[in-house]
Amino acid sequence: MGNILALIFIIPLIDKSLSPLTRYSRMLLIHRVNSVRNAILPFLNPRPKGMDADSKALEEMISLYHPPISLSDNLTDNEINQLRHHSKKMLTGLHPARSPSCRIEYHIFQYDNNRVNMFSIQHDRIDEWKTSNKPLILYFHGGGFVFGGIDTYSGFECHLSKHLDMLVLHVDFRFAPDYSLSNILKDVIGVYEVLLQVDPNIHRRLIGMGDSSGGMLWIYLLQWIVSNKKSVPLGVVLHSPWPDLYFTDITFFMDTNIYLTVDLAFGLRQLAIGRDTDWYKLTDEEKSQLGPKKDSFEGFPPLYITAGTNEIFINDIRMMTDKARLAGVNVILDEGEGLMHTYALFHLWSSKARCIQGKSRQWIREQLLMDVELTWNIKKQSEFSC
Repeated sequence: MGNILALIFIIPLIDKSLSPLTRYSRMLLIHRVNSVRNAILPFLNPRPKGMDADSKALEEMISLYHPPISLSDNLTDNEINQLRHHSKKMLTGLHPARSPSCRIEYHIFQYDNNRVNMFSIQHDRIDEWKTSNKPLILYFHGGGFVFGGIDTYSGFECHLSKHLDMLVLHVDFRFAPDYSLSNILKDVIGVYEVLLQVDPNIHRRLIGMGDSSGGMLWIYLLQWIVSNKKSVPLGVVLHSPWPDLYFTDITFFMDTNIYLTVDLAFGLRQLAIGRDTDWYKLTDEEKSQLGPKKDSFEGFPPLYITAGTNEIFINDIRMMTDKARLAGVNVILDEGEGLMHTYALFHLWSSKARCIQGKSRQWIREQLLMDVELTWNIKKQSEFSC
């Protein structure tokens, strides 16, 4: 009944033709109204234990304001284009708008007769990443290897640069199904090799970061770095990473279908491996070529992992964390009770997301301080609490 009443009063605000408010103002108003209702009358929206009123309102806002992001079994080109359109609309609405003071520069990385589009993103200025002694973030975006990109993520990455006071390098790797997953994996390897060629010591000032499938790309890249005896970065932050494509302990009966559903995850995997490829008919050797190995974490740098307990990959993420710790990796798994996939990216709408971003910032600073020879000025903060 509470949701029905909310719909009656809020729908006029959702319909752009009926409201003089800007898109962000409409979304903000919807979120605030639902957040207050969830705080005062929590029984009207019984969500998972531990979910705060802001996070409940975020899920409601997504379900009210945006069409479902989904894929059917036939996976037509038109459906893929619709997926990309709706996902971009949703994520650019949930991420902060690009600040006028944010600077973005375009680069082309050449490797093995291939090219990758790269972007330097920084608040107020652009440091020269090739020769600068200042730290930087190498970011792999999410989107199931099918969507995402600079247009979708630049607002968040501008915020990230300002929040961390660091340069962000955004990798615009190729997308499935236009390109195979092996092409995408080659892109991230090629980017890291170019970085090391330009500055062999760049790993001593580099922090990796990725969300969702971008987190999986980082896990794969770290395995490649270690096996090829390259220098690992100082640390890597993973927001709700897909540990691999096996989906060993995916949660089929999670009581939310707001953002990343089981059906969508399987559809994205199908596009990534090839529309005509049957995952269950692949050999173990063939599967091992399509992403990270399940039990290979030796030599990894410190990891800071965030995940919501109400996302379908939470059990896989926990298992990966345990295996990494057994391999001697320094891992922090920070779970958001009752929260959804990649909740850590939505600081505009959730105090829990703002909290986790503050904690990850402190963790990044601590990793940068590990190298006593670093020349930039970073002061160690007191223990961060929310």
